Amino acid sequence: MSRIFITGATGYIGGDVLFALTQACRASNISALVRSESRASQLTNKFPSVTPVIGDLDSVAKITREASEADVVLHLASSNHLPSATAIAQGLTESKRQKPVWIQISGASLLSGPDITANAYGEPRSQEFNDLHGISEIRDIITSSPKRAVDNLLLSLSATNPHVRTAIIYGPLIYGQGRGPVNQRSIQLPSLAKAIIQHGHGLQVGRGLSCWSNVHVSDIAQLVVKLTQEASNSQNVSLWNENGIYFAENGKMPFGEISQRVSSFAAEQGFIKDPTVKSIDADTADKLTAHGAVLLGTNAQYTASRARELLGWKPQGPSLEEEILRAVREEASQFTSKL
Repeated sequence: MSRIFITGATGYIGGDVLFALTQACRASNISALVRSESRASQLTNKFPSVTPVIGDLDSVAKITREASEADVVLHLASSNHLPSATAIAQGLTESKRQKPVWIQISGASLLSGPDITANAYGEPRSQEFNDLHGISEIRDIITSSPKRAVDNLLLSLSATNPHVRTAIIYGPLIYGQGRGPVNQRSIQLPSLAKAIIQHGHGLQVGRGLSCWSNVHVSDIAQLVVKLTQEASNSQNVSLWNENGIYFAENGKMPFGEISQRVSSFAAEQGFIKDPTVKSIDADTADKLTAHGAVLLGTNAQYTASRARELLGWKPQGPSLEEEILRAVREEASQFTSKL
């Protein structure tokens, strides 16, 4: 029986991954880091087979112990909390498991650097990345970015600990209702829909021509499941470590078009009166939501070839176009309930 240790189980992505794991890996022993007894109760009420471990990302001794006893560690709570990542690395280094695996969630803002440097929010950029055929270029971006300390830790770990296998998943604009026990709401689309309903008209950063790839949260979860299953099935070196860099996408849409679709549907449903999309600057975007200029005004376009070709991953979740309708209704109901 394999042992899986997961962080972020009550979060948006982690919760959905945990749902998918409990369906696909029923024979596995799963433990989950949660920060309180109340969170533990919420977790076990939905997933009785999962063992809660009370602690937070600074509980490094607990994290080290759990990682050392796991066949697979899923670090889904944070992509930039170095103490927890270092604790996982220590645990896996000390592990007596034959070939433990560490799967880390990270973000596609990795690819947004040129837009941020040039202050070109809302502007298009044609550069598109491929995680199979252009992986060396992506590695260069990671290793040249000091802020990506956690990602670099994973990429370098196998050099000194060849028995450890790692994989990093760079999530794009992730949408859809999560299936976890607590947080089921994503960030970019709901935040935009909420702001549009509050302001009464559409909003876009600059010219609205910047674009991120996108994927349904259930498809990200399915990719994590496939990698988790490969941990025990595969000796394929092309899946892990310096090759273990994964994108996940099911299309792309410029943010201006997303805003137009949101505002048009919101006006059609009577949630706002004016479907016109108005331009805002980066500072205003940051006031709408945390890191709004980056999340709604930069470019992160890529093709997820590695998971498709090497793992047989096929995104099957609803499209972003479909999700816009649900997200607008959801945010409108939340807004009106607080009036």
